[in-house]
Amino acid sequence: MDIHVMAKDLLEAQGIRWVLESHLTGINVTLWDSTDDFIKAMGMHRPDLVIFDMDLWENGGGELCEILHQRKIQWIGISSERIFQTAYRALRYRAEDVLFRPISPEDLKKPIQQIRYQSRQDKNSFMQSSFDQADAQMLDYPDLFLTDNYQASPITMVAFLTPNTESLQYVYEALQSYSFPGKQQIFALSEFILCVQENAEIESIREVYHSFLSRWKERMDEPLAIVIHNNTSRESLKKTYQQTRQLTKTVFFEGYDIILEGNKQMEPLEMDPFLTPLEQRQWIEMLETRNTKAIREWVEREFLTYERPYPDPEMVRIRLTSVLAQIRRHMKSYNLLSVSLEASYHEVFKQIIHQSIIYQIVKELLTFIQQLLLQVQKEIKDGPQSLVEKVQEMIELNYWDAGWNLAACAEALRINKSTLSRRFSMESGQTFRIFLHQVRIREAKRLLLETDLSLDEVSRLTGYAHQTYFNSKFKQLEGCTPSAYRTGIERGKSHI
Repeated sequence: MDIHVMAKDLLEAQGIRWVLESHLTGINVTLWDSTDDFIKAMGMHRPDLVIFDMDLWENGGGELCEILHQRKIQWIGISSERIFQTAYRALRYRAEDVLFRPISPEDLKKPIQQIRYQSRQDKNSFMQSSFDQADAQMLDYPDLFLTDNYQASPITMVAFLTPNTESLQYVYEALQSYSFPGKQQIFALSEFILCVQENAEIESIREVYHSFLSRWKERMDEPLAIVIHNNTSRESLKKTYQQTRQLTKTVFFEGYDIILEGNKQMEPLEMDPFLTPLEQRQWIEMLETRNTKAIREWVEREFLTYERPYPDPEMVRIRLTSVLAQIRRHMKSYNLLSVSLEASYHEVFKQIIHQSIIYQIVKELLTFIQQLLLQVQKEIKDGPQSLVEKVQEMIELNYWDAGWNLAACAEALRINKSTLSRRFSMESGQTFRIFLHQVRIREAKRLLLETDLSLDEVSRLTGYAHQTYFNSKFKQLEGCTPSAYRTGIERGKSHI
């Protein structure tokens, strides 16, 4: 594997070369100290991977990244700046990863090992086919990427995706051993496994892949999404593949362990990924007032209510980094730059860049904001509050956490658990547990009213680890099940 390194610090570049060549076999590292020389060399040589110091952006780095992006050369960024601009540039020019200093050997080796594995899969994978050459033309990778060939008869393309690309080899092996009706070919790609088969009745196709998904779930813990593109028009193979690839982006919004279908390419919904001045002011106000309820509602409304046609996931990721930029500004305002908060901030940044589904990103973001605002609360001396007010505020801040309870609240307030329980009941007129459930069910009703989230997702977002328990508490407090409550809302809307 041929790796080129462009770093502003020659000593650091030499250290990167030593780590890679001494810890990984088959690695050849070339160092560069001038972006101009590097760009000239790119015209004569195509490396397998480039490691580029993004702090050199103003010194020819922007031009270099544009070249890497245009030539589809994989690259990893390194930087000292954990800021929005770095994230935006990495997303804009499709970096494989961004590593922030200080960089450990393991941080450096892990993404390169994954990239090398994917490259080997692309080179070494061969087609497994039951196509009869007398009846149908054999397909090859150039048919998907380069040529404008047409298949003699209609076809269906099916993509298989997992959140961890290293698991694709197991999907490939499972497809090889599965008995599919009709003729089909399997292609191993870096982001998903593609199956091309004879066109058939859509009901028959659904049955086959539902059966495959059930068998997969019985044997593997890894989530799997199946995207079926039933091509009913006479498009070229390359065009059909491009449409299938576009359909795979819906997994970002709809998740795994499902089968998604489409028979045409939908143009992504246009959106401005950056916060408007009004939205920036809104975030400043919510963070300054530590209004976690308003923040949670804003984030859920903004990122969990998308409907088809969906926007491009990369635009959504950029919008998430715009939110993260406002949080970063708030951290600097209060000088909240502890090691633990910095590590959490970096983890959220990585989730935004790499996490394969929007729900998980939102979950990580809200957890981090919660951690941050609790730290702010410790730094600011608030006016005197009664015990009931303090407990109610703690419940409003933590209701979404299924593991949070009376003991956790008592520990945070530095008071005996029994004393807290007794005093809260006497002064508020209700028990801690009842008030906690009231807050959780109140938020569940809001989600049922404002979103199309599944009942399982609503239960998790409101602090219930098991949907059965959530259903029971909801019925106890509201007199009906969550499903009946949502149905009643929909009927009410239909009569308006």
